[in-house]
Amino acid sequence: MLTGNKPKAVAVKTLVAFAAKSGSLDRRFTPSPTGQEGIEGHQRVTSNRSSNYQTEVSLSITYGDITFRGRADGYAPSDHCIEEIKTFYGDVSRIPENHQALHWAQAKCYGWMYCETHGCDEINLALIYFNLTNEKEYRLEETWSAAELKEYCENLAEKYCQWQAQINQRLERLNHWIEQLQFPYGSMHSSQRVMAEAVYKAAAIGRVVLAEAPTGTGKTLAGLFPAIKSMPRTPVDKIFYLTAKTTGKQLALENIHLIASDKNGSATPLRTLELTAQEKACLEPDKKCMGDSCPYAFDFYTKLEAARQAAYATPLLDKQALTALAYEFEICPFYLSMEMSRWVDIVVADVNYYFDGTPLLLGLTNEFDWKPYLLVDESHNLIDRARGMYSAELNRGDLISAKKHSPAPIKKTLDKINKLWLALLKLLPESPDQFLLLPVLPEKLGMALTEFTNSYIEFLQKNPDHSVQETIAQEFFFAALNYQKVVEVFDEDFCIDMQAMGTKEEVLTLRNLIPATPLAARLSFAHCACYFSATLHPAHYYQSLLGLPDDTVHINVPSPFKPEQLHVQIATNLSTRYKDRSAAIEPICNLIEDQIHAQPGNALVFFSSYEFLQKVETALRPRLINSNIQLVVQSRRMSEEDRQEFIEQFSQHNNLLGLAVLGGAFSEGVDLSGDALKGVFIATLGLPQVNPVNEHLRAVMQGKFAQGYDFTYTYPGIQKVIQAAGRVIRTTSDEGYLWLLDQRFQQPEIRPLLPEWWLIAQA
Repeated sequence: MLTGNKPKAVAVKTLVAFAAKSGSLDRRFTPSPTGQEGIEGHQRVTSNRSSNYQTEVSLSITYGDITFRGRADGYAPSDHCIEEIKTFYGDVSRIPENHQALHWAQAKCYGWMYCETHGCDEINLALIYFNLTNEKEYRLEETWSAAELKEYCENLAEKYCQWQAQINQRLERLNHWIEQLQFPYGSMHSSQRVMAEAVYKAAAIGRVVLAEAPTGTGKTLAGLFPAIKSMPRTPVDKIFYLTAKTTGKQLALENIHLIASDKNGSATPLRTLELTAQEKACLEPDKKCMGDSCPYAFDFYTKLEAARQAAYATPLLDKQALTALAYEFEICPFYLSMEMSRWVDIVVADVNYYFDGTPLLLGLTNEFDWKPYLLVDESHNLIDRARGMYSAELNRGDLISAKKHSPAPIKKTLDKINKLWLALLKLLPESPDQFLLLPVLPEKLGMALTEFTNSYIEFLQKNPDHSVQETIAQEFFFAALNYQKVVEVFDEDFCIDMQAMGTKEEVLTLRNLIPATPLAARLSFAHCACYFSATLHPAHYYQSLLGLPDDTVHINVPSPFKPEQLHVQIATNLSTRYKDRSAAIEPICNLIEDQIHAQPGNALVFFSSYEFLQKVETALRPRLINSNIQLVVQSRRMSEEDRQEFIEQFSQHNNLLGLAVLGGAFSEGVDLSGDALKGVFIATLGLPQVNPVNEHLRAVMQGKFAQGYDFTYTYPGIQKVIQAAGRVIRTTSDEGYLWLLDQRFQQPEIRPLLPEWWLIAQA
């Protein structure tokens, strides 16, 4: 039985956050104590109390069918007083009123519980604000009768219980709906069934599946449908569909809509949310995210109750639906989506919402004790994305600029960082490629960065509205914080390097090379997972770098396509190695021109770089002037709208020849079935660039896995090739061609990495 939102117990903090918040959003950076600082502050306060003072007093009460529970920070028997302790930095008078109201609500709940448990007629409540800078204690105290507390707190509890009741009713309907749910197309084809059975079994057993499924298999539907079907009969209570590409999110949402569409027209009880990055969701990007500046932030929590109710009645909360609700209720769509992430069944989001440093979905999983199913789409992308998530970078150019914009107290610490950076540079040997690995972490520089972040926080505590927050100094501050976080987990799976040496724009990077450990730590909180992609071969490469458990089940979904659907040829006399590219331009143009005249229709050509693309474009464009073939070219900085327009042209026109970069926006996650795309040319092996970073990575991979070159170059390269080739055949009725424009594709170490169903002819 699906009970994912039916809590046995609800924390007091969760109750007051739901029912007692008021006022406006204010997302300006305000220095606040870390969790550890808060614990130490509480201990300093309670250490000054009398010997009979009680700390961490466990309290609970049942209202309706929900038990609310929590721990009061302290109880002083001599004063009959519950104390709620909050640590802070800065001026106590600047603590916002709506924050104080929330703190009082928490204290009142503990007072209510204590009075009910001990039969008290009244109780004293104290709100203690403890300044961590000067260790000064500010005390606010009130006396409340048990009847007053009961009335106030039962009003909060009633709001929560009413909300929970409608969730429970929907979950009852959802269980029945899922049991009756039929596959949208009547029956699965055999390839989909292989993956779907593995996905369902993973939910039942609680394990991880690594599924390689050819592009066009329908793996999105083969993942989502059985995951949904598993919910009433397994511990799974949430589905997180995670992807590294916007196109992947859209495909998932379309498939969920397909699954949830009722032919009889009745409304589905399934609830789905799309999470969109704040900068893409924001309706007032030129305004500060605070009530005094943005109308959508103003009085956010007062507007939230009605907006939340309307949002909960909306089965598919995608970006468009959230924007419409934002306009209707004049409420921030991004923070509305954050709120609704607690109350839906499926969340479609970027991988960073679960796998990043302190991600939203992982935090909610722990808070509510969810048992989520992770469906990780295009999982091959997660390796590089995770390396970026767990790395940190400092730019000395930003440091120098930050000095210019900082007031004296902050500038002093930035000067110190710069001097230590220069001293470090003097100790390092000259490097012809302006890249150098550092043998150990620069300890003194790290200490100076900590001194800077502390001074920055201290300055903002005293000057919370200072304009330094609008400068690059704040960006450098966050970069320094991230550096410090990475230092805490730095081990043999990282390296530290310096680039652009001698330029005043030196970049110091704590670089994650093997993201397996942090990825595995986050995966451990999920009930089960399916990592799937068209390119997860060889499996041991992905299992090793993604941190998947030893009992991970590997499945290779058979292709639903026949070899005769795709005519694959290798240009055996052509090399696209860097040194051979100039000589390859004319033969490539000849081959493309011959093919598109012999077999008219839309085609895409993929290159290793923009430079190579532009050279071929220059040679190819004059040849096509008198033909009916239109050239469309990917540019370096295309917006999301530009990329969408590029793709839509292929569905609207014929005889288009698109030039694009392999590994870019158009080589994966793009669905061009039927006549929208007849062929693909791939003028590269896709191997990552040989540079000092990759060469060091190769050495590390060789030492750890004894396959340095393959792990660094071959596997990532061929993965991109197969993804791009997958744009051609999308359905069992599609036909097309694929040209592999490099003789290296016929090498014995490369051929086995290409899909088995390809029938390759040599030219």
